[in-house]
Amino acid sequence: MTRILGVMDEDPFDYRTWSGSSKYLFSALKEHQVLAAAISAEPSRFSQRIAQLTTFQPDMEKWKFSYHLSTRLFGAMTSAAKRKIAEYGTDFDTILQVGAWYDLIDSSVVNVSYHDGNLATRLSSPFGFPAVTRSIIDRALAYERHLYQRMDIIFPMSEWLRQSFIKDFGVAEDKVKAVGAGINLPAIRNTENRSYGSKRILMVGKDFNRKGGKHLLAAFKKVKQAVPEAELRIIGPDLGDVAEGVKCLGFVSKNDATGLEMILDEYTQADVFTVPSLYEPFGISFCEAMAHRVPCVGTNICAMPEIIREGITGFVVPPGESEPLANRLIELLRSETLCQQMGEAGYQHYRENYTWEIVTQKIIQNINSIM
Repeated sequence: MTRILGVMDEDPFDYRTWSGSSKYLFSALKEHQVLAAAISAEPSRFSQRIAQLTTFQPDMEKWKFSYHLSTRLFGAMTSAAKRKIAEYGTDFDTILQVGAWYDLIDSSVVNVSYHDGNLATRLSSPFGFPAVTRSIIDRALAYERHLYQRMDIIFPMSEWLRQSFIKDFGVAEDKVKAVGAGINLPAIRNTENRSYGSKRILMVGKDFNRKGGKHLLAAFKKVKQAVPEAELRIIGPDLGDVAEGVKCLGFVSKNDATGLEMILDEYTQADVFTVPSLYEPFGISFCEAMAHRVPCVGTNICAMPEIIREGITGFVVPPGESEPLANRLIELLRSETLCQQMGEAGYQHYRENYTWEIVTQKIIQNINSIM
């Protein structure tokens, strides 16, 4: 039986790591009885400080971007992970690393990786990126290319990302297998007999600008004119003054009972879910909405057109444009029947594609196929 050693940039089982995906991924592998262990590649505080100093920029956004592209930091993370792997022993035949922050290629085992995005997709997104020195970007791209081409299998969450590994990094097609992702909720509500008609729109996402928040607020003004009863409820950011009909709930944690119940309440009471992102590596919140039979409206970029089946489970619109977004939101709010049809189709789409049970089965099957 396959024995997998998992590697994450921080504590693999901490609910805060990778927005919870790490915990759910490795827990599902553990339930399949294939996880030997999961370790953190987090480097020492000293190594982190050195990377911060060597990437310093007066502009905070440029500094953060440069820091997270630091090959010096990647080297420190690689060393930290290798020390822990050596301490663990040899009771594994596969290393599954999440992301590309470390290079753990070992010819004596199978080497695989799991990703929601890569640097090339970030650089080409409508959201853009801080204007740092090109040499910083080129070094990070070269680092990723060298790592990806030596992997036995790369597991992107989406077909959109799969194509990037092939086209942008030259990875052989048969080595890149899209496997999806699951939702980051410990439980979902039973919505089999749910109703629609609340006229509520729900958005979930802390990174308000990247997730198209300002375009949603502009769209909602038009929605409110067409559907006076409409409400927009936003979970994540702490906004100041908001327009009539908009309620900002701020940050809500899924990992305490009160926060979880609030999030589940919002999913079950919403008629429509939307995150009109300018860049969305995957979009797990759409899957969480579909798990509660909520039709979704996203943008027609990244993996969103795969998650949201146009005209079936919801709609996709051009990023950065408020009018098409408003029109689709209005269309859904005006038809409880359409919401019900799309909500049911979305629920089936979630059940068939976006559970961690399904994702980890695909990962295990692909690893077994080359052993």
